[in-house]
Amino acid sequence: MNHSSQVPSPSATCSGCGTTPRFSLIIHNVCYSAPNRHLCTNCLLKNHHGFFCPICYQVYDEFLPLHQRLKCLRCPSVVHRSCALPFSTTAVNAGSAPFFLCPTCSDVKFSYFNLSAADRISRTVDEKSFKVLSAASKIAAMSMNRGATAARFEAEWRAKEAAVCRKRAMEAMEELADIQEKEKEEEEEENDGCVLDLNLDARLHVTEE
Repeated sequence: MNHSSQVPSPSATCSGCGTTPRFSLIIHNVCYSAPNRHLCTNCLLKNHHGFFCPICYQVYDEFLPLHQRLKCLRCPSVVHRSCALPFSTTAVNAGSAPFFLCPTCSDVKFSYFNLSAADRISRTVDEKSFKVLSAASKIAAMSMNRGATAARFEAEWRAKEAAVCRKRAMEAMEELADIQEKEKEEEEEENDGCVLDLNLDARLHVTEE
């Protein structure tokens, strides 16, 4: 079963391995704490262990219950227990922790996504590669959505922080204006007192004469 793929403009290269859409079909946009990165399907999946089952390539929308999963002994990769142990039931093995290594830990040369020369020319993939590509695309979309949410929260936080700063600045200006007004009133009172003293001295001087 083959699936055709509409490929975007091949302008980006993978920041992980340097491959181009010619060999990976799609270069995914992924949001990290740093500016967005471009990753091929293989590098994206290798950088997101634990987000998907490395056997059936189902992306996890939520954490699997403990009795339904197995964790790789060397990395955060999590597999469906039913995928790793197809001939055993989850009930029987719920209390055990079988030895499990994900494909990338079992074979350092393992690649999730390999295209033959014919597939690159025809821009088609087989069913397994289609599942891999779909998983990577979904993870990339989840990453970008999280990035957009984080950016929105940061923008809202900065807006609130700016509003607080403006409020504090206004309060400081009002307090300064009150201090200046009070100092002005005290200065005027002192000047009035000096005028009264001068007038009194003048009258006393005239009386003495």
